[in-house]
Amino acid sequence: MDLFTALNKVEALANGVNPNTGEVFQPDSPYNQPEVIRALYTVLTAAKPRNKVKKTKEQKQQENIARGLPKNAGLPWTEEGRQELIEQFNAGGQFNQLAELHERTQGSIIAELKKQGLIQDA
Repeated sequence: MDLFTALNKVEALANGVNPNTGEVFQPDSPYNQPEVIRALYTVLTAAKPRNKVKKTKEQKQQENIARGLPKNAGLPWTEEGRQELIEQFNAGGQFNQLAELHERTQGSIIAELKKQGLIQDA
């Protein structure tokens, strides 16, 4: 296996996604434990080239799709997207539905709702 492929698999794991199937790991998975996630990102940071060219949003979205991740995984929230999420959550949207609508991981949805003070733990 080449380094690029290995790094892509480790990055998928760090994002809580099975690199072989594209399925999101269950909340109790070891890959969703904060210390494991930090360790994976530490390895990724150390192994990736330092002189990286900044990618466009569209390039990042294409990479996400190629890696089996939701299109907007890891991208910053826009104010409009954040407001839509809040409204949809307040209207009874479930985490999995919201993740599909926003093309993000459930972990990202939960993190943003926590950041907005709408939930404590999920």
